[in-house]
Amino acid sequence: MRINKYLIICFFTFLNLNAQEKNQFDYELLGAVMLDENQLISYKIQFNVEANNFIQGYSLTDLDGENETKSYIRGYYDEKTENIKFKESDILYTKSKFLPEEFCFISFEGTFKGDSKKKLLEGKFVGIYDDKDTCATGNIKLVGTKFVEKKVKKIYKKVKKIDKVKKIDSTVIAELKPENFLKKFSETNIKSGEKVSVFVYSNKIDVDIWDYGIEDGDIITILQNDKPVLENFKVTRKKKRITLVLNEKENAFKIITVNSGKLKTNTTKLKLYDFRREYEVVANLEEGKAAIINIVKLKVKTSPIKK
Repeated sequence: MRINKYLIICFFTFLNLNAQEKNQFDYELLGAVMLDENQLISYKIQFNVEANNFIQGYSLTDLDGENETKSYIRGYYDEKTENIKFKESDILYTKSKFLPEEFCFISFEGTFKGDSKKKLLEGKFVGIYDDKDTCATGNIKLVGTKFVEKKVKKIYKKVKKIDKVKKIDSTVIAELKPENFLKKFSETNIKSGEKVSVFVYSNKIDVDIWDYGIEDGDIITILQNDKPVLENFKVTRKKKRITLVLNEKENAFKIITVNSGKLKTNTTKLKLYDFRREYEVVANLEEGKAAIINIVKLKVKTSPIKK
């Protein structure tokens, strides 16, 4: 979770973890973090179980919210005893305005019924800063995303039946449509005026750009630190690749919708590649509006060699 501070992991662990970004996960769970102050925060984890019961993957906090954050998780899961524990570390991206060094991370212990249909995970967590101080405590309760999807489909069918008798606002029905409702928990979206910070370790990154929705003539301009890198570009289903040289510690990658095409909203997808990690962001922007991907360049910290 991020209530907020920042940890760096070592170089070689990246090689194993980042390969997961391209693969299907063994488990994908969705639910909430329940703070002791009775505050609920949406929470999702996706992980693989490897040799010796070791697990690693990712967590996402405050999905589709102003503090949405994605971090690595590592831990252990014993299928026989159903005991599971994991810790968060190293932020991949965040929409939060907090600085990376202000972040703290969840340390969780509980049970996980991985063989059940519901795939219920529940237990207690402690949020810990880098200096080992506690930042939060509470509980986590998650279920499998497939279980959530079935529940959402049932609710949608009931709503559609009610709508035949008593009309329901079309916007509400559209939001409850399973593919629309679940999309917000599976994609990183930035809307007009929003900023998402992405943390990288390279001096140069590649970016693919294409139309994620219906190809309708969207035209965009992209600035890097207020300097144009792509001007009045017509976005199509065919991917356009550009390379960014990161000369600054923070690099503001600004996407401006010049023309939103036949539809009201521009749906451009951007995929950033850094050191065998990938970040996908969907920019849902109105005409004349902009959003920023703040690319923060980090240094790999190494521990001093003990003599």
